[in-house]
Amino acid sequence: MHVPEYLATVKTAGRSRDPGRTQDRAPVGGHPASMLCAQTYLFDTLKHMNQPIFDSLVETASDHHGYVTTLQARDVGIDPTQMRLLARRGRLEHVARGVYRVPVLPRSEHDDLAFAVAWARGRAVISHESALVLHGLSDVNPSVVHLTVPPDNHPRAQGSGPVRIHRCALPEGDVTMVDGLPVATVARTIVDCHELGTDPAQLRLAIRQARQSGELSPAKAESLESLLDRRAAQR
Repeated sequence: MHVPEYLATVKTAGRSRDPGRTQDRAPVGGHPASMLCAQTYLFDTLKHMNQPIFDSLVETASDHHGYVTTLQARDVGIDPTQMRLLARRGRLEHVARGVYRVPVLPRSEHDDLAFAVAWARGRAVISHESALVLHGLSDVNPSVVHLTVPPDNHPRAQGSGPVRIHRCALPEGDVTMVDGLPVATVARTIVDCHELGTDPAQLRLAIRQARQSGELSPAKAESLESLLDRRAAQR
């Protein structure tokens, strides 16, 4: 049945109904009128999404390594129902609660980190040993993705892959961007990893590498080395 036939059937049913009963309880062709209205919405909702709007969604996703959240989609005029329909038609992949991926965009080297940030509603900073990886420092190989989130951020469903959440309101000066991803600065990362118990040899290697690359000033590198020395002496 075409959409106009749905609409005509619903209107006919509405005229013939007992006015004392609500219309959405009236069976039409064996189906409640509310279901028919829902089906009509499914047919029509994507028709109102012009190509520039979808292109804006893809552009947003490309800025986040292919991922886009329902909150980000709302900003470009696409509601959650339309996101689900786009996923059914293969134009999006539903990868976690409130998180979609544009399949035509290639996966990046840091796909796991980008997904973790999206899963945390975009309110997360890559930190600790995962930040060392993103900064390209040391030889650590963490088994989980470390994220630092504000104390009031509580993702309601686990993402794919192990994630370790650290709750802290990071100062703005302790956050930077690497490859389009929010990450703790090198100095903050060294301190956090030391508190986490990361191998001091790996941290000293990271300090040397960051000093050579200019990511740490000589004075800051010496300060971090002194921190490691003091902690080692206390053990």
